[in-house]
Amino acid sequence: MQQGMHGGMHGQPGMQGGMQPGMMQGGQQQQYAQQQQYAQPGMGQMGQMGPGGVPPPIDINNPMFQMAASSGAQFFDNGHKMLQNNVQQYVSMGLLRYYFGVDTAYVLAKLRILLWPFTHKDWKRVKDEGSLSGYLAPRHDVNAPDLYIPVMAFVTYIVGFGLHQGYLNSFTPEVLGKTASSGILIMMMEVAALKLGFYILDGPPNRFIDFFCYCGYKYVGIVASTVAYIFVGVHWPVILYVGLAMSWFMFKTLATVLILRGGDQQMSQGELGTPHYFVFAMAILQLPVTWLMGI
Repeated sequence: MQQGMHGGMHGQPGMQGGMQPGMMQGGQQQQYAQQQQYAQPGMGQMGQMGPGGVPPPIDINNPMFQMAASSGAQFFDNGHKMLQNNVQQYVSMGLLRYYFGVDTAYVLAKLRILLWPFTHKDWKRVKDEGSLSGYLAPRHDVNAPDLYIPVMAFVTYIVGFGLHQGYLNSFTPEVLGKTASSGILIMMMEVAALKLGFYILDGPPNRFIDFFCYCGYKYVGIVASTVAYIFVGVHWPVILYVGLAMSWFMFKTLATVLILRGGDQQMSQGELGTPHYFVFAMAILQLPVTWLMGI
């Protein structure tokens, strides 16, 4: 869980003259205690701020940071190989080509929508009866869900969390696996809630992959908040903003799919039913989940 940021550390006044052994030992203990204030491991915890309200400087020569970077790179490679070897058992190659069918223009446009969704007007997907999903591929429709951005954002989040723990001198190789397990568990719970809600409300058919994409997009904002905290020292305003942005994105996306039936129906004025409350609940849920998974 998130911990509140503490103020700058207060050091003891310098002593003149020679220091007695007991006093030297006390000074070492004080220095050790100050260093430990920067390292507080745990999922969703935020390291303590240094003097002046900014994070302690990143030391890339720190052995703990280097170990975290090495472990993160190895985790990334192993995850990529695992996806290549095992994902075909559950998803057909045709679907994988569809959901990974992105280009640079799509990625940039999608990132802009995810980080600033408030001015995006048209959320309706473009139909294509000739495709496996019945809609245009992501590279041709910015509203189409894709797997490339959620997967890359999630892996970047895991590696970034490990680097963050390394720069706080609290990294262990197990933290990568625990972070991945926690993130996957929360996403699966969100996906299950979406699938159950669509089933109960007799919503249009949607694949689990679509829901996974919608829930995985939040890691784009979480990664952005992590970078802002480590390099700029700004955390709470960024995590609050990306949480609100993801809530708005989820609201507009689910409203278009569930209430407007893909854009084929019009929003009724003044009438709120169970589907509306379900969409509101899933949208609001993005705020605490983003806060929980953030550093």
